Amino acid sequence: MVRMKPIPANIPEKWSWHYRALERIRDTLVRESEEHAAEARSGPDRGGTDAGDVARELTEHDTLMAELRQEQTELVEVEAALERIRRGTYGSCEATGQPIAAARLRAVPWTRLSLAAAETREQRR
Repeated sequence: MVRMKPIPANIPEKWSWHYRALERIRDTLVRESEEHAAEARSGPDRGGTDAGDVARELTEHDTLMAELRQEQTELVEVEAALERIRRGTYGSCEATGQPIAAARLRAVPWTRLSLAAAETREQRR
């Protein structure tokens, strides 16, 4: 049986599910990042003399490094969302100040933007 950590007293009840979800995501990302970082430190094997083997090992290493970068980016976003909950700004769009829809927060609990603001930002890119 997995015991849940208690939620800090300053976390509003309406954000308790999100806080726990974000903590679980954070813990998973930290664990995966540590595993991938350890694997990346060993570098590509390069034990093979076949050019195809060497190319495959280098490709696998590049993929691993990309996964590690993505995990680190996601970890920063999750930590920022936890901090927004602690500060009392969670659930408000950073672009408009309007509330972010509950369904969006359930789907992407680390989101900073409402769907409309995110779509506008995407269109500008």
